[in-house]
Amino acid sequence: MIETLKKVLLLVAVLGQVVGIALLVVSIWLGILFYILYGLAIIALFIVLIVERAKEKEEDDKNDYSDY
Repeated sequence: MIETLKKVLLLVAVLGQVVGIALLVVSIWLGILFYILYGLAIIALFIVLIVERAKEKEEDDKNDYSDY
């Protein structure tokens, strides 16, 4: 599920630049609204990546056998 969410957010981030510029040409309000949604998607992507990294670190700490 998280992998799918990451892929969708990455797709929005990549296509967001092109679509945002096109929408700014067509309609300023749609362009601004899309850039706001684009910004929220970028923030959500960073949150997902941070949470995933924290889980990996927790798992690494749990499986740390360096004290033997």
